[in-house]
Amino acid sequence: MSPEPLAVCRALSKTYVTPTGGIEALHSIDATFSLGEITAVVGASGSGKSTLLRALAGLDRPTGGLLAVSGRELQSASPAELRQHRRAVVTYVNQKAADNFVPHLTVREQGEGAERQLAEFGLADRIDSLPVELSGGEQARAAFALALARGTPLVIVDEPTAELDRGSAGPLLGAIRSHAGEGVAFVVATHDPDVIAIADRVLRLDRGRVIGDNEQVGAAWRTRASAVTGAEPVVTACGVAKSYRDGKDTIYALRDGTLTLARGEVGALLGRSGSGKSTFLMLLAGMQPADAGELRYGLSSSPPEELAWRQLAFVPQRFGLLPELSVRENVELPERLLDRSGRAGPLLCRLGLDELADRLPQETSIGQQQRTALARALVLQPALLLADEPTSHQDAGWRDRVWELLVEAAETGTTCLIATHEEEVGRYATRVWAIDGGVVTPAQPGS
Repeated sequence: MSPEPLAVCRALSKTYVTPTGGIEALHSIDATFSLGEITAVVGASGSGKSTLLRALAGLDRPTGGLLAVSGRELQSASPAELRQHRRAVVTYVNQKAADNFVPHLTVREQGEGAERQLAEFGLADRIDSLPVELSGGEQARAAFALALARGTPLVIVDEPTAELDRGSAGPLLGAIRSHAGEGVAFVVATHDPDVIAIADRVLRLDRGRVIGDNEQVGAAWRTRASAVTGAEPVVTACGVAKSYRDGKDTIYALRDGTLTLARGEVGALLGRSGSGKSTFLMLLAGMQPADAGELRYGLSSSPPEELAWRQLAFVPQRFGLLPELSVRENVELPERLLDRSGRAGPLLCRLGLDELADRLPQETSIGQQQRTALARALVLQPALLLADEPTSHQDAGWRDRVWELLVEAAETGTTCLIATHEEEVGRYATRVWAIDGGVVTPAQPGS
């Protein structure tokens, strides 16, 4: 390791000025980051992790204190100096995988000389694909491979495993450890205990402040909801399939989607990135037509594309929040469209969003935006909720509370089907299906 830190923060502060007032994201942060060292930055959603990473990357200027990277003070650097910093010193991997790409360029065209790294992450056959043609997990792996190929001394990664199952995350963690051994400094914002386990140091943040290293115990796991028997099915899928054309090739995203969920159940669709679970949810939500198979709903006589929000709600991985509306207005929107009111406030409070309710979504953390999308989906107590990785950007405490809320929603009549790579879902789900290669098979809830 280098005897001198590569990056130094002293009394570092950052306040954002927004139409709704000042937001202090960082308060008097003291920290150092050295070559050959992995630093895990951990904390609840909204604790300041992403802001610290963006400051180190030269994307946000601090408003107070000292921030020096590779001998350059970033808070007083000129625009040209910041561009040179981002070109030669640091590589930044955004929390939203899709934001790391130029959308009209293929993966190969995103960065020269990255073929070897892309192949190491199992993406050799996707190298001539556009980013939009990749699954969320493939985008995350590709973005990380391209970042390593740049060869900068500092690599900053925001939630690198949020959209990856454990099997897909393993090579990524191995690559971080290997490149750190070669002298690269990594600063990684994460909720993932596997990432924390490989870190040399852990920097804990709470509301923009550095706190001690004591682990805080999250909410206890609830007892798994009892299986519902004798209830009428709310959604049934029989042999559903979906394929896409990629040039002359046919890609089978879903080969056999078969499941049944009754009123009051929590179902989990468990699979790695690229297994087909997002495609299956989109078919169930009526957002795409199936090529084969049958979908039946115990909701209304209308086809899925005509189902109102009070019947079916869908939470996509990218949230779908309206940027011009506040957090509160996003959650209240379904109520306003149907001339209802009353549930938005309690949901905002339950999901820790009440103090942020008047902010625009982009003024909150990714985890808070994800919880906003979930609150909007639940506000009308729909008969069926489909949610794609609804806890992927949550720390352990909020992950548990989101699952608890889903179980409670099921107990009051909302059937929930959750696509996830989190293997602990059996603690909550009444039914679990494994999906691999587009084939859905029943699994034991506790597995």
